[in-house]
Amino acid sequence: MQVIRDHTKRKVFEQYETQRQALRYIVRNTTLSQRVRAQAQLQLSQMHAYTRSTQINNRCIEGGPLTSDTSQPASDMHSYYITDEDQVRSIKHPDQEFNFFISKNERMNVVHREAFNSLSTEPQSPSYTVRLTHDPAHTACVRQNIQSRLLSTKLDLTLLPLGATAADPHVQIYTSTNISTCTRLIVYVGESWQDLGVLAHRTISQESIASGSVIDLVRSVQECPDNPGIIIANTGQLLWYRGGHRAVTQTTWAALPRQTAVSPQMEIDEVKNRVPGCKNAREHVAYIFDEVIPKMAMQDVKIDVIGMGDGAPEVVGYLRAKWERWEKNVQAVALGTGFVWTVDEVGGNAKFRAFWSDCMEPLAMPLVGRNDFGCNCYSAGEGEILECIMPKAYKSILKFFQLVNDVPGYRELAGFGEGALVEEEGTDEEVEF
Repeated sequence: MQVIRDHTKRKVFEQYETQRQALRYIVRNTTLSQRVRAQAQLQLSQMHAYTRSTQINNRCIEGGPLTSDTSQPASDMHSYYITDEDQVRSIKHPDQEFNFFISKNERMNVVHREAFNSLSTEPQSPSYTVRLTHDPAHTACVRQNIQSRLLSTKLDLTLLPLGATAADPHVQIYTSTNISTCTRLIVYVGESWQDLGVLAHRTISQESIASGSVIDLVRSVQECPDNPGIIIANTGQLLWYRGGHRAVTQTTWAALPRQTAVSPQMEIDEVKNRVPGCKNAREHVAYIFDEVIPKMAMQDVKIDVIGMGDGAPEVVGYLRAKWERWEKNVQAVALGTGFVWTVDEVGGNAKFRAFWSDCMEPLAMPLVGRNDFGCNCYSAGEGEILECIMPKAYKSILKFFQLVNDVPGYRELAGFGEGALVEEEGTDEEVEF
């Protein structure tokens, strides 16, 4: 009966909405005579109550009252733990990894994933928690696990813009503790939908937390003989969530609590929900190069840059525009996508860059593509998913960086395959690759 009455109200309101708005306009128009305005007011007061928008409540037109936002009590079905092999597995079904599709309700799946990734102290939808822990008696999560492990490996959390406090709108990045003294600095710019320190959530779920995050990358960097520093950029968490006093990704923003289960996500205010100097990925990359590196690193530090996914064109675009400023510092660039800068676009510079491609060929296998992309191309050993390039190829990339750093005057040869004859840039000589 309530549904029928609500349906009637909606139909009546729709039928008389234009007339009611016209009368309201006449009543409020002070340029008209008092007589005309009074007559309009009288007609307005005589209209049926169902013509008023206040009669329409938040009610599903098919099923009744709108339910509150997705709320799912914690249970063993949605609890996870970390194995001794650093893998995330279900407590109830130890052989099962994280399952996104727990319901036909897409909203519930999104909230469930966010609870799985979020810090245990972060606000979630009412009563919704997901346990992730070594000990099922305690609450933890993926982001918290990654953060605590990285901070224990000589990394610091640095707030941008520099000088910001935890109460100010800010974006977090990781910087190594030796950034002010290192002679070589590696800058990692990842994909814009990933959380800080995350390379691929699917790798975290299927293989291990360390391999799916920058944990293994940082360990390998710290094992390099010259002990380079490292900056982990954060092109993903650039939306300032005022209710939680933290920056979040677009994915997290879509999972934030809503008024009802069918309410749209919160609108993004381009002033209040943005961080100064880091409003988008392009500004964030520019801020790291223009502010962070000059103020925190040595003036003559050698820089190796990694750009993955949609972070690669941001790196390329910035360096193309500011190449004269950074030509003496940047010694190698590795990109995990199809966006690269060519020799012609940077004035014929002889700097070194490599392009790791989605390919099922063995890892680091030279590929055809130099004429198309302007640099040597190598297989990432990953033929389907872009975000999985870095977990598989980071060791080869670091090996490439180390080679460039260790060999004075190192210059890449124009090659197209292992064992092939290649031509050195600027000469007609053929050299065995």
